[in-house]
Amino acid sequence: MANLHQQQSFAVLGLGKFGMALTMALLQANQDVLVVDSNEEVINDVAHLVTHAVIADATDEDELRDLDIGSFDHVFVTLGENVEGSIITTMLAKKIGAPDVTTRANNHNHRLVLEKIGADHVVEPEQDMARQLIFRKLHPNIVNYFKLSKHVSLVEVSVKNPHFFNKSLGELDFRKNYDVNIIGIIHNGKLNQVPLAADVINPHDQITLIGSNEAVQKINEILQEEK
Repeated sequence: MANLHQQQSFAVLGLGKFGMALTMALLQANQDVLVVDSNEEVINDVAHLVTHAVIADATDEDELRDLDIGSFDHVFVTLGENVEGSIITTMLAKKIGAPDVTTRANNHNHRLVLEKIGADHVVEPEQDMARQLIFRKLHPNIVNYFKLSKHVSLVEVSVKNPHFFNKSLGELDFRKNYDVNIIGIIHNGKLNQVPLAADVINPHDQITLIGSNEAVQKINEILQEEK
């Protein structure tokens, strides 16, 4: 199969409830996404939204190799309650050479097994939701927070620093100056999903940004400075 990926490419293996939510978050972040599921109906439902949608068995090594899974930057294994399948798929993805594999665990013991076989990052949705709730309580300026991978986060944050007010995205150049990308602006409750360089940040606006964990944390601290 032809190489499907580009720089910062994402593959989601399994389109259960969590896998679908993850896919939607990646699409909102304007990322290229390959989704894989053995259910034809599920694939047909999402095919028009994603970069590539493939009907395949994620526990089959030959099929994963055909998809060139090893060359994707980030692979998410989200096979729902299929514990055995998630373990097999994680092992195969690492064997094939995927550099960053994130797998959903159903419980603590499942997590331990996944970590032992080489998963780069393991998520337990209920536990992670609890941690995110505490995170938001400790950082009330952050409206939404989502960890896309071990190294990349997406956050929706309120802007309090007057330095950013009444300036365009082109002037502020977040990518050059802060190493993050702005993918949305919420002004007066209305979301601008495709902000342009000429769009201006106003007082009380919220912005959605994506970048490395370190870059996101740094710009968040700057945005909160009420000088």
